[in-house]
Amino acid sequence: MVSYTQLDQHGIKQVLVSSSGRPKAQSLQQEDADFYYEYDSRGRLKSKKPKRPIDKHADWYKNNVKYAKGAGAKSFTCQRITPLTPFESAMGVRSCIPEYRYHWCAGTHRDGYTYGCQERTFNEKDWEIFKQTHTIDYGAVEIIYSMDKPSGTWEQYFTDKANKLNLEIVSIANLEFREKQKPAVVEKTRPNPKEESIASVKIEEVKPVEVEPIKEAVKYSPLMIAGVIAVVVILLLKRRRA
Repeated sequence: MVSYTQLDQHGIKQVLVSSSGRPKAQSLQQEDADFYYEYDSRGRLKSKKPKRPIDKHADWYKNNVKYAKGAGAKSFTCQRITPLTPFESAMGVRSCIPEYRYHWCAGTHRDGYTYGCQERTFNEKDWEIFKQTHTIDYGAVEIIYSMDKPSGTWEQYFTDKANKLNLEIVSIANLEFREKQKPAVVEKTRPNPKEESIASVKIEEVKPVEVEPIKEAVKYSPLMIAGVIAVVVILLLKRRRA
């Protein structure tokens, strides 16, 4: 027998009742989409702890993401029904992950039988490499889809997604990521020794020497006097001869 009772403002809490009519022991730990609750044995709230964003995502995924009925871990069709959210798309989450099962043979004998046959299941990366070196008979290819969801913790799941996208993890608990910052390139220019030596030598500017006309005339006046005397002597000699 199952009955429901209003416990407090946090919502409806389920109480299981035994055949004798006495309530069975109920879990002291409860949760909803946003909080974890802890109760004492009498059903009174002891603590209320907010969920981290990564815990909220896990809760949302558990209660909202739907797959087609009968879908197991692997299927021949993509089974996720719920569309990807913008956050999931940005983090590289996919509706499903394909694998390729292929059966091929090395050749066919002239008697009609094949030889060197083998079968292998490839992931996407290995399948692309295999196709470059083999002629594919697509009629012998089976595509198997697996769900893109954690095989371990959500922390590891989103860490792997961030690494594939080359994102820096700011806070895995808060689902905060950003593009990795490129290191600043500092160009260190080594000084040219020749240029440095030239720059260190100070070349004094040669100032023109100003010569005062009066001083220059005084400096050369004896020569001028001697020239005048010579001219006078020459004139006197000419007169005597005349």
